[in-house]
Amino acid sequence: MKYKSDFLEYYIQKPGVIFSFIITIFSSILLVGTLISKKLHFDYFIFIALLGLIFEFIYGVGLSFVILRKKEKYVHLTPFLITNWLIGCFCLNAFFPLFYDLPIWVYLATLAFCLSNFLIYRNSDENRETSISYFINGLSFAIIVYFTIYLLSLMPFSFVAILALGLGFYGLVPALVLIIHIVTIMRHLNRNRINYISFGAGFLMIIIGLTVFTIGLSIESRKIAQSVRIQSFDHNNELPNYIAISQRLKPNFFNEILLKKDIVYIPIHDILTYRGFDSFGSKQYNERKINNPIVSIAYLFCQDLNLDDDDRINILKSNFDKRLEAEEQLWSGENLITKNIKEDVKVYPEARLAYTEISMKIECTEDSRRDQEAIYSFQLPEGSVATSLSLWVNGIERKGVLTTKEKAKAAYKQIVGVESRDPSLMQWKEGNKVVVRVFPINRENPRTFKCGFTTPLKVEDNEMKYQSLSIKGPNISNAETISRIQMAGNTNITTSKDFELKKNFYINKSKGLDNWEAIIPLNKALPSTSFAWKNKVYEVKDIQKIIIPFTPSEIILDLNSSWTTKQIESFVELNKQNVFVYVNDEKKEINKENFRAIEQEFEDLHYSLLPLYKISENSLIITKCGTFSANFEELEDSDYLKNIKAETKQRNLKVINISSDINPFWQTAKEQKYITYFQTSLKNSLKLIEQKRFILFKTDTNAVNIEPANISIVESPQNNSLKSNGPNHIYRMYAFGKVLEEQVKIQNDSLSQNQYVELAKDANIVTPISSLIVLETDEDYKKNGIEKNVDTLGNASINNDGAVPEPHEWLLIILGSTILLFYYRKNKNQTS
Repeated sequence: MKYKSDFLEYYIQKPGVIFSFIITIFSSILLVGTLISKKLHFDYFIFIALLGLIFEFIYGVGLSFVILRKKEKYVHLTPFLITNWLIGCFCLNAFFPLFYDLPIWVYLATLAFCLSNFLIYRNSDENRETSISYFINGLSFAIIVYFTIYLLSLMPFSFVAILALGLGFYGLVPALVLIIHIVTIMRHLNRNRINYISFGAGFLMIIIGLTVFTIGLSIESRKIAQSVRIQSFDHNNELPNYIAISQRLKPNFFNEILLKKDIVYIPIHDILTYRGFDSFGSKQYNERKINNPIVSIAYLFCQDLNLDDDDRINILKSNFDKRLEAEEQLWSGENLITKNIKEDVKVYPEARLAYTEISMKIECTEDSRRDQEAIYSFQLPEGSVATSLSLWVNGIERKGVLTTKEKAKAAYKQIVGVESRDPSLMQWKEGNKVVVRVFPINRENPRTFKCGFTTPLKVEDNEMKYQSLSIKGPNISNAETISRIQMAGNTNITTSKDFELKKNFYINKSKGLDNWEAIIPLNKALPSTSFAWKNKVYEVKDIQKIIIPFTPSEIILDLNSSWTTKQIESFVELNKQNVFVYVNDEKKEINKENFRAIEQEFEDLHYSLLPLYKISENSLIITKCGTFSANFEELEDSDYLKNIKAETKQRNLKVINISSDINPFWQTAKEQKYITYFQTSLKNSLKLIEQKRFILFKTDTNAVNIEPANISIVESPQNNSLKSNGPNHIYRMYAFGKVLEEQVKIQNDSLSQNQYVELAKDANIVTPISSLIVLETDEDYKKNGIEKNVDTLGNASINNDGAVPEPHEWLLIILGSTILLFYYRKNKNQTS
């Protein structure tokens, strides 16, 4: 330490050091201010950057002239010169994209390079041990090499641009620093072999790490490129081009980086083109573009995937769950944070339902002025439905109004994209997802919104299970979260995270949003629970399973990479003559002799898309799902989906899933009744085939089955024997099931579509044909042709879930109130 302090004191006394130190600190402050201002979208960051450039230019020219004239006297100031040159580069990058957005580690590496230079460049004959400084310098020197390579193609332009206020000079800075440093380091390394080894070890460590990463990325790129070439021979014209690649692409760290080339990560050869949100063809991807040196260099040694941007975004959506990032976004939301979350759950054990209300407060990062748009994605348990939305406007809660999805989307685009005022929008998405949008949010206007979801309790063995919602959105991980559970009735509950019982509520405080579950004992005898609405009663009953005789015309094994050899063998050993698989869209018999060879065809197929419209009537499909696949929305324009919609339902296909998971494709096919679906174990599925049976859930025109909860909700005319003793969520679940059930029918039937929009409005549920929207004023609803819902259930609420009085009940209530008021006034007059 004494040596370091002595050296610092000695160095400060040298000519020009204090002045250069002050200039460097001032320039560094301007650079940090520029970066923060740009990050927070301050309009005046360009002024700060230009001020920094002026200081850097004047100081750099002056110091360069002084060093060239009196080298011996001022050469010790070379580290200051290099540092200020690089600061100037970063300031220029703020408004002219020399390097685009850089990861923070790049700035830290450059800082390490500049600081280590002060020890290495010192003009001293002392042979002190500085191996650590040389090692750090060797590590960080790689970033200067990268900057030089990156700007190599810009150098001719830089020479010309020097005439424009000298700004073009900064395009030459990395190359000048590289030359100066190589000359200096070679002279200094000869003095001490240990320093030579230290510098080389630091630089070599970077090269080795980069090589290992590049080899891994290159191997994966060749696999994908080869797959693209192979699949081009077997291309199915009914499916989009990217599907074959998506099906055989196992998600991993390297594949995601390769797919994000040009979309998120900028390759070195792309420096002369800048592309914003609208540069990805027809699709948008809401992740800022980054110049990551390690990734950019590795791209140079990777094969081109021969996939356009739209195809790669679709693969990111299906294989990497990046559907939220690919949502259309009218305004940026990169500076938003979720400040706090309130998770309020009410469980109705007798109805086997729960209602979850999520309240969120969203803020901009400190001092951000520009309006931002927040987008949240809610992954719901199977069978769940969104039933409420509220947005606080000027401190007042405004509740959502339910309308058609087209009207809601058009109103949101108009008000956000054109008028830049208050709305919030909740939309249904395939795969049990709901997307909520909130606008505007800025530093002076944090926003609070609330949304509610009705979910079935999943029945397993002798237990009912509540599963918390999975939520993606702006920086949720650091939110202050309070979770509360309340039970309707006296029922025990156990949870996977610690809840403390306070005043009949279970309370938990935490950071972020954990995945948790609650277990409730199952009553073997389902209590009589019902809800009355508009002269109808909706009663919760046990679901009825029916075992029917079923001899399939064919058995189709829907193979993929998750199947084991033993599982495939179990089916071929049944010695059935009608067991087939689809290989490259062609049906092929599978038996004891060829099943091992056929298995190899599927060893890298991670999800399938069977041609359901080609499968023989009354066939049985055995599938084993994973969790990801393309969904109907992404296949919307394909001939494949058009054929499924036109020709599948009438084929009476039955599906057994031997996995507990279900992917988005099969989920939608099940919900929209294209197939009859049953989930069970491998053992039970083999037993059913042997016995020539199939298990159905009994259906009726006036009933909706809620399979996860093992219940059926039955509609019947209201009579005196059934009273409304259950929550209104019973009717909401019934309505949701009816809308989904009729989705196939309403594709080309506008009358039916209007009918089911009215049903969705009545129950206030978000469905494939309806959305909830909050607008700032009542006038906004009128302008956009949206009628406020009258005589409907309205938005669900954690505190108001009971029966709504029927008209005759309202009459009795009014009559009773009038009589009470009459007696109250009469008694008051007598007393006075």
